[in-house]
Amino acid sequence: MDSTLYQVNAQSAPGDPRMAPLYALAVSAGAPADLARKIRAGLLLVGALLVASGLIFWVAANWQAQSHWFKLGLIEGTLALSVLAACLWPRLRLAALFCATLVLGGLLAYVGQTYQTGADAWQLFAAWAALALVWVALAASDLLWSVWVLIAAAAIVFWTGKLDLWQVLVADRDSFAQLMLRLALWLALALVPLLVYCVPALRVRGGMGWWSQRLALGGALAAWSAIATVQLFDDATRQTVAAFALSAALVAGSLLVSLFSRFRDFICTCLATLAANVLVLSLIARWIFEWHETEALLAFAVIVMVCLGISVKALITAQHYLHAQQRDHQEVL
Repeated sequence: MDSTLYQVNAQSAPGDPRMAPLYALAVSAGAPADLARKIRAGLLLVGALLVASGLIFWVAANWQAQSHWFKLGLIEGTLALSVLAACLWPRLRLAALFCATLVLGGLLAYVGQTYQTGADAWQLFAAWAALALVWVALAASDLLWSVWVLIAAAAIVFWTGKLDLWQVLVADRDSFAQLMLRLALWLALALVPLLVYCVPALRVRGGMGWWSQRLALGGALAAWSAIATVQLFDDATRQTVAAFALSAALVAGSLLVSLFSRFRDFICTCLATLAANVLVLSLIARWIFEWHETEALLAFAVIVMVCLGISVKALITAQHYLHAQQRDHQEVL
C-alpha cells in the first residue's frame, strides 16, 4: 500500500467516514473482468474495421476479375449481416454497427462509380450520414456518433468545393448567403452532440458523448476561424465585417459553453481558445502588415508570444476551475 495513505490517515480525525472507502479502494484487487471486457470490445472493433476495410479494398483490387452483380451482392450481403448481427447479439452490436457504417459508405461509393449517377461527392457523404443516422441514433454509442460526425463534416467540406489552399484563399469568393449558410451548417453540426444529450431516448451511455462533441466542435471552430481569416484579408466590405463578427461571436459562445455550462470540458476549452487566438492574431496581422515595414514582422512575433503566454495562463486557470467544479459536483452526488 502507498505510504501516502498512511500519512493521510494519520492526519485525519479518528473515525473520519472518508477513510473507509479510501481504504477499500486501496486494498481492492482491481477489476480484471472489466479489463477483459474492454479488451474484448476493442478487439471486436478492430475486427470490424479490418472486415469493412478489407471488403472495400478487395472490391477495388478485383475490379475487372468479378462481375458488378457479384461485388454488389457481396457488399450488400455484408451490410445486411452486420445489421442482423447487431440485432441478434447485443455483445456484437457496437462492432457490427461500426462495420455496417463503414460498409454503407463503400456501397454508396461503388454504386456511384459503377452506374455513374452523376452525384457530387458531398451528396454521397450526405446520403451516407442520413442512412447511417438510423442505427447510430439507436445504438447510443459515442464511437458511432464520432464516426457520424466525421462523415457529416466531410459532406459539408465537399459541399463547399474548397478542397485546396488556392480555392480557399483566392478562387471562387462566396456570396454573403453562402457564407451564412456555411456558418449555420457548422453550427448545426456542433450542436448535434448537445441535442443528443438533451433527448433521453438518444443519450449515449455515460450521459454525454464527449469525443463526438470534441470532434464536432473542433471542426466547427476550424471552419469558423478559416472563414473569418479569409474574409478579413479580402477587400474590406460589409460582408467581411459581418462574417468576422459572426465567426467571433460563435467562437466566443463556444468558449463560454465549454467553461460555464453543463457541457463544460477542458479539451473543448482548449480548442475554443486556439480558435480565439487565430481570430485575434489575424485581426492584428491585418492591421500591422498595412505598414509594409520590416518592423511589422518583429512586432507581430512579439504579439504572438504575448498571446501565447496569456492563453497558457488562462487555460491553467480554467483547468483549476473545471477541476473544482467537477469535485463539487461529485461531493453533491
